[in-house]
Amino acid sequence: MTDSPSSPPPRQHTGSVQDKKRDALTQLQAGKLDAAKLLCLEACRLDPGDTGVWVMLGNVAMQSGNPAQAEAAYREALRLDPGLGEAHQYLGNLLCLLGRNDEAVASYRQALRAKPHSIPAHINLANTLVIQGRFEEAEDAYRSALHYEPGNRKAALGMAHAYERQGKTREAFAHLQPYLDPEKVDADAAMIFAALCRPLQRCDEAIALMERLLARRHSPLNDQERSTLYFRLGNLHDANDEYDAAFHSYKCGNDLKAREWRFDAQAHIRHIDALITTFNKAFVDSAPRAAPASQRPVFIVGMPRSGTTLVEQILGSHPAVFAGGELDDMTRIVLDLPAFLGGAVTYPQCVTQLTATHCNRLAQRYLDRLTALSTTATRVSDKMPDNFLRLGLIAMLFPEARIIHCVRDPLDTCLSCYFQNFGPALSFSYDLPALAVYYRQYRRLMDHWRRVLALPLMEIRYEELVAEQERSTRAMVDFCGLEWDDRCLRFHESARLATTASYTQVRQPLYSRSVGRWRHYARHLGPLEEVANDFR
Repeated sequence: MTDSPSSPPPRQHTGSVQDKKRDALTQLQAGKLDAAKLLCLEACRLDPGDTGVWVMLGNVAMQSGNPAQAEAAYREALRLDPGLGEAHQYLGNLLCLLGRNDEAVASYRQALRAKPHSIPAHINLANTLVIQGRFEEAEDAYRSALHYEPGNRKAALGMAHAYERQGKTREAFAHLQPYLDPEKVDADAAMIFAALCRPLQRCDEAIALMERLLARRHSPLNDQERSTLYFRLGNLHDANDEYDAAFHSYKCGNDLKAREWRFDAQAHIRHIDALITTFNKAFVDSAPRAAPASQRPVFIVGMPRSGTTLVEQILGSHPAVFAGGELDDMTRIVLDLPAFLGGAVTYPQCVTQLTATHCNRLAQRYLDRLTALSTTATRVSDKMPDNFLRLGLIAMLFPEARIIHCVRDPLDTCLSCYFQNFGPALSFSYDLPALAVYYRQYRRLMDHWRRVLALPLMEIRYEELVAEQERSTRAMVDFCGLEWDDRCLRFHESARLATTASYTQVRQPLYSRSVGRWRHYARHLGPLEEVANDFR
């Protein structure tokens, strides 16, 4: 194991492994997570080769909000039995929750190799493929689930969601309509209806349906479903200019998420401190670089909701550019770096051990991924916004890569993050004070990179892009070393489908209604006022 869930404590109870597994399950079902964890660890001590105990320990860690321990436990079960479908399924669920979708897809496919008729594995695979924008594959996986279980509700609703994501409103509603009985509707159907209601001109119905569902006594909704419904309600109230009602809904949704996934502000500040200390000017000036230096990558970075999807959609409309989306490859390189170097020093401090040979190997690993995406494109974009955290390492691996930094009004940026139903990887977005901390540290780090890095870096301001589309677009295309192409001004006509939270916006021509949106919510934004004053 690469990250042990915990060292088993001294044995405190007697009994067999089976007794402890049974007792652990009882405690887990009762929500007594500490007791369940202790029993699992005692069972692991008695029989370290029992895969079922490791899977249960992973489930306990998941319910305790500790994804790192959960992943370590599931991977230990798979080390013991690589064909254990149950562990692959749970690991896939965790990886999807963390936004590591390529790995999640691989885990679900492994689960299906072990158990080809697994309905949950087919559906979860399809759901993850939808997130990635791989809609044809997703539809095939939903059809497989429906083949093995005709009429399966989750598969049918998943198909409706896949069609909605592609803008196929009529097909989506045809799959959804049988599940909209107000007396029987569930959260999944209500949420898809909320996403479809605008083109159907039935938003009042969708609002009433969700409010009725949330108000039900003895509701079967779990916190995740309730949270998502509140976010959908917020979107519809916002569209109706009902701003106080919208903010209340978004706050309810975020509060539910924050109960499970808390942002450690002090740990994040320490990480930024470490990046700035490690990548100081003296080290950056003398650090090894990969050679030959590739100009193929274009990294689009910034805060979430700062315009990164729009910028990539514009560039991806150019015939010489392949829009790669949010690639997790640089994240994986960072996570793998200590093991790659064969030492115990963690990132970022371990980068001081890198040699030119190391840089060449790591750069080639990333470039091989770009080649797998496109063998012909002159440029391949990577719009993982938080790659701004990794620009120091990127400068070592790709000293001639283009960096496009997307900047948007700080209040509009933070408010849009708060209004977006992000996963736990972006838990800072669940709380306005946490958002203020994260935004301040992001700007602090970007100021540092500008001082010490020689990377080609261009700032694109969202407001300027909206106001002067052609001028800003021409500047971006020129910065990427490409000839002008008019298709970049018609990005909304592109056949490419964006897969991030902004997928509906980039189907339309540029509009300015998101500029200054924060003014509608000014009375609620007290924790962000200082950030706005400092960074405008």
